[in-house]
Amino acid sequence: MIGWLRLRRMRRAFRALPERDRAIFGSVRFDDLDYVQAAKLHGCSVGDVEQTIARVLIALDRADRGKFP
Repeated sequence: MIGWLRLRRMRRAFRALPERDRAIFGSVRFDDLDYVQAAKLHGCSVGDVEQTIARVLIALDRADRGKFP
C-alpha cells in the first residue's frame, strides 16, 4: 500500500510539471538521448536541458518524500 501511494504522489507531481519539462525529461530518461540530442530535438540549449532535468528530479524527490500536495 505504501508503494502505491508513493507512486501516486510521484505521478501527480510529474503530471503537474509543464509539458515541455515532461517532454525533455522523457527524451533524456526514457528515450536515452544525451543532453545535446535532447536540446536539438526541443530547440533549446544544453543548459536548458540540464536545468529542466534538475527541476524535474527535485519535484519527483519532493513527491517521494511526501512534500507534494
